[in-house]
Formats: sequence, structure tokens, C-alpha cells
Amino acid sequence: MFKRVLIATAVSAMFAAPAAFAEVTISGSAEMDLMYKTNQAGTDGKGKVAEEIAVVINVDGRDKLDSGDTLKWRVAQKVATPGRYDSFGQREAWIGYETKFGEVRFGNQFSNQYLEMDGFANNGSGNLWADFGSQQVQYANGVSYFSPKFSGFSFAGQYDLGNGRNSARAMELTANYAGYGFDVSAGASEAKNAKNLSSDAGTFGGNGNWGHSGEFTTNDSPAENSARTYNIDAKYKTGAFDLAAGYKRNQWNGKVNLAGIAGDKAGSKTTVDQFLVAAGYTMGKNNFNLGYQRVQDSKTDGQKFDNGMNVINAQYNYTLSKNTVAFAQVRHHMLDTAGQASVMTSASQLDGSAGVNKDSSTRFLIGTWTAF
Repeated sequence: MFKRVLIATAVSAMFAAPAAFAEVTISGSAEMDLMYKTNQAGTDGKGKVAEEIAVVINVDGRDKLDSGDTLKWRVAQKVATPGRYDSFGQREAWIGYETKFGEVRFGNQFSNQYLEMDGFANNGSGNLWADFGSQQVQYANGVSYFSPKFSGFSFAGQYDLGNGRNSARAMELTANYAGYGFDVSAGASEAKNAKNLSSDAGTFGGNGNWGHSGEFTTNDSPAENSARTYNIDAKYKTGAFDLAAGYKRNQWNGKVNLAGIAGDKAGSKTTVDQFLVAAGYTMGKNNFNLGYQRVQDSKTDGQKFDNGMNVINAQYNYTLSKNTVAFAQVRHHMLDTAGQASVMTSASQLDGSAGVNKDSSTRFLIGTWTAF
């Protein structure tokens, strides 16, 4: 991480140049992945070699106010990844005010519930725990509050203004406790009348609207839908061992794109439950992880569909330096019914294999991750 002094200019002739400049910090990460994926959509079930490069750049600013509080801001971007975050600031662009009573943020920011689930489901579980589901990834028009810590406990509340009225908006409440080797997080969220709502977790308003939110309509009328997510995750560390378990419920209502399962009738309700257990062991520079996840059969208005799946994942990490880790990972999906991958609407949600009439798919991956 390195710092650069912000070059300030006069805002108007009424103000003199400040005696000290605000502090700016640049940080981020660089990830390289090479992978082989079996049973790919559009290949008659054949395999495919793929590459993914993800370089994240965060530009953070801080200014100590005369009151003792701090004004903060962030502009962030992921680059070298095709088809996502195409312009600077689409990933994050917010301004915050930090006081002894907590912090408030305004602008384009990640859902705190999503960040918690994404961090919990590391080492290969995130495609179903964090990226599949009814939760939102990003609030493009967000207002957030983050509390101080009280004996290890903290909470946060977030709201996306949507169209500025109650007919289209998103909100969530999350809580966390860390102490005695435990790290426990829970969250509840709801998005109402989002455009193109589906099982592909994305920005409130639709997956094609990264960095934007506002009036979400279908054919000039409200989409009349909602999505709710409930989760609780717990980790426990004892010596060299890490143990984890989590539960998540996805719920969609109304006009939702769920691979034809829920239909378009108003009032329809679809639910999918998920469970995850994982364990890790660290020995020097070596770290071993094993996880199991169950996606239950979906239910729509009481009707059960035989579309659940079991997933196992394993990952080995080796520390190359204080900033860089090399890893090897395998992820294997076992579908209860061939070609029926829950309520997924995109092949990418199941490593490219959701559209193939097979009962399993596997991804092998090697890569490196570097923080700067």
C-alpha cells in the first residue's frame, strides 16, 4: 500500500489554500486464475480451458475535520475483467462521515450482507453462497450506517433510494459478533420492484445496471416483485483449525425470472434454502480447506421441484510472501436431476455448465492472489 498527497486547488476566491492536504491511499489486489471446466454449455458437454484476470484498484481519501470527525471517500474499480465495471467508479464511489457514534456513507457501495457472505464462502464456495441467490451485491444509490463496536458486537443498516419513492427500493440490516474465537454474522434484506429480478445476485435494479439505480419498470409499469434474503454464518478458530457453518434462505415473489420455475403470475412465491459447512487447517505457509454445500430443492407456492444439488470444494493455499498467495482449487457440483440446477438462469452461475443435460460438473483452478 502506498500513499500520495492530494493536490488541492482553490474552490473559489473566498477561500485560501489549506495548510494541510487530505490524505489519499491507493490499495487493491491482483488475481490470476487458470482453470479447466467440464460439461460446458454450448459444447455438447465437453470441457473448456479458461482464464480470468481480476485487478482491483481502490482510491481512498481521508480528511480530519476540525470537529475531530473524519470525512472519507472511495472510488474503486475492477479492471481487466471483460463485461463488468466498464467505467471507473462503477464498482464503488461513495462519501462517508466517521464519528464516535458510527459512520454514514452515501453513494455507490457494496451490500454489507453480500460482502459478509462473500468473505465467509472463500476457498471455492462463493459461486453459490454469494453470487447465486436473492441478495443484492451493490447499492448504487445507497445510504448506509455502520455502528461502532460494543464488546465485539456491531451492526449496519443500508438502504438504496431506488426511484426516491417506496415503490422501488432495497434495504438490509446486518449484525456481527467477534470474540472468544468466534465470528458470527447474520443479515436480512429485501429488494422491491427491481428490474429483471432473477437468481443471479446483482445490483438493485438489474444486472445490466452496475453503478446505477432509479426508476425500475417493465413496459412502463412497476415490475411488482420482491426478493428477500436471510443468512447466518459462524466461524470458530482454535489453534491451527478453522471451522465454519452457515444457513441462507432465498425468497422471490411476483414477476421474477427464475428459469421458468416461478412463472410470471403476481403473488407467486419461490424459496431456496442453502447450508454450508467447511473446515481448514494451517501449518506454516501451508493452508488446507474442505467444504460441503447443500442447495435444497426449490419450492414455488408449495410445489416442490427436484432441482437441488450437493457441492464439495477443496483448496490448498501456499504463502509466497506477506502479500502473495498461490492456490489450487477443485469444485464439484452434483445435481439431483440432470440438467436441473435449481432456479439458475445463467450458465455462468454453475461454472458454465447450467445449460448442459448432465448430472455433475467440475472446475479445476490454479492461480495467485496479491494484495497491494
